[in-house]
Amino acid sequence: MSEATGLVFLVGFMGSGKTTVGVILARRLGRTFLDLDREIVRSAGESVRAIFAAEGEAGFRKREARALARAARLGDAVIAVGGGAVSLRANTALMRRSGTVVYLQAPWTALRRRVGRRGAAVRPLWGNAEALLAKRRPLYARAAHFRVRAALGSPTEIAERIARRLAGRKPRRAVHRRGYGRDGLR
Repeated sequence: MSEATGLVFLVGFMGSGKTTVGVILARRLGRTFLDLDREIVRSAGESVRAIFAAEGEAGFRKREARALARAARLGDAVIAVGGGAVSLRANTALMRRSGTVVYLQAPWTALRRRVGRRGAAVRPLWGNAEALLAKRRPLYARAAHFRVRAALGSPTEIAERIARRLAGRKPRRAVHRRGYGRDGLR
């Protein structure tokens, strides 16, 4: 995508900096910022933890897919996507069709430090986080048009690296990746 137009989807695990970097990147690019988890909470009138308790992960993922579909219709925006959105292939295909997907990649030690002790209190899946990260890493990598090391540098420096990469990109079309068809699905 050119720096002037398009959607940018930030994906990565809990604590990778999607919201923090996303706010800075949106400001830098002159775009709207949307945190998908916050949008789900706003529309549901309940916390993520409460949604998980009432509807389970499957119910939350349905809400997330609907919120992502709405977000994909925005004009120019930077969207911080929930860490598990890439679990559904349809979400990955939608993001890749609709804009540029950037994977904020960080090692487990940095994620654990960032989320800290309060992680389990506010993040329903944190109790199994290390195993979940191992499962999701390949999903983030497949979803992304490019990745950025999110543990190297300040959030401003990370946003600048992303902005430079976006400035050099042309609008994306569906890419054939090993094991994936035109629409990103197997």
